[in-house]
Order: sequence, then C-alpha cells, then structure tokens
Amino acid sequence: MSSADLYIDKIDFHRYLNQQECAECAFPSCDDFISAMKRGEATPDECSFIRLNKAYAFEAVKKIEETWPDVPLLTHPRPAVTGLFEFNQPDDRSLVLISGNNEFTEEVVLTVLGTTICPFYVLFVDTDGNTVDMAMVYKTLTAERIQNALKINDMGKKVATREILLPGLASAIKRDTETLTGWKVRVGPVCLAELPLFLSDIWVPP
Repeated sequence: MSSADLYIDKIDFHRYLNQQECAECAFPSCDDFISAMKRGEATPDECSFIRLNKAYAFEAVKKIEETWPDVPLLTHPRPAVTGLFEFNQPDDRSLVLISGNNEFTEEVVLTVLGTTICPFYVLFVDTDGNTVDMAMVYKTLTAERIQNALKINDMGKKVATREILLPGLASAIKRDTETLTGWKVRVGPVCLAELPLFLSDIWVPP
C-alpha cells in the first residue's frame, strides 16, 4: 500500500541555523552540515550556534521520522475522537494546538508530543475524519468549526493567553479564525515533525 505524504521534505532546517556559513562545524556550508546530520554523520552540537534545547529539537525530529506510524495513502476519511486532550498538565499559559480528527493524524500528533514534557492542550476539531490537507480541500477545517470546538471545550476559561497554533497547511484560514474567535492565531509548520524545531524554546526533553 502506498504511504501518505507527511511533508518531511517541507521541513526547512535552514531557518533554525545561524546561516552565516561560518564553517566552524568543519563543513563548507550549512547545506552540507544539514545533509550530514540527515545521514547521521554529524550531530547538532557540532554547530556552535545551536543551543542545547534546539540541539535536542533537531534530534527529536530525527527520532520522529524513525518512529512515527506508517500512514497509508487515504482514499476516504477515517474519523477518530474529537475534543480536548491535555498533555503534561497544561495550565492557563499553555499553547493550544489545533488538529483534525483523522485517525492517522492523531497517531502522528501523539508520536510528536511524545518527544517532550512541555505542556500543551490539543484540540481535535471535527473535520469529518479528513486529514488536515484534505480538510482544507473539502472545507471541513474552518474558522467556524474551530470556534465551535473552542466554545464546546470551554477553552476561554482554561487559557488566559488565548493563543492557538494552526497547522501550516491551514494557513489560509488564519485571518478568518482570528476574526471569528478573537484568539491570537499562529501558523505552525507544514510538517508536524518540524514542531520541535518550531517550538524549540519550550520543547523540553523528557
């Protein structure tokens, strides 16, 4: 069976490096250093500009790629649970991650969050079981559905910062979601495996 595209090739490793081509790592360029890390021939701590937490984030991305489930190329929706999940005892300052209620998407989310003890709320919005990319095609991930999920789960009382993180593939609904919900909306990476790097300042290892 063919596997679904999980957008690994969309991870932009360059944005998390110094990008000054300093060659202090003994590689002629950041490109060469990234390629060596992907092959397992270099480690993040060889770059003097990568702080400890970000070094772990690079390692977490590699671990996720090796351990996350093989997601089949879907021909129909696979609805799973909807609603709020709490990871690592979140409080009123924790970030709210938005995702769809596809069975395989939820497995991938759990795999990624298993690499940190950072607290999160994860709100699985009812997308009729579509993955986020298909939910954008079929318009089953919308500002209205996100607003409804926030309201049903009483998120306004749980989170003082009122900030949510949309999947990168859902960037088109950022403005509508902010307008409708009144919440601040950040757009995350296209590939969920990039999340440790995107949130490296708070991605604390277990």
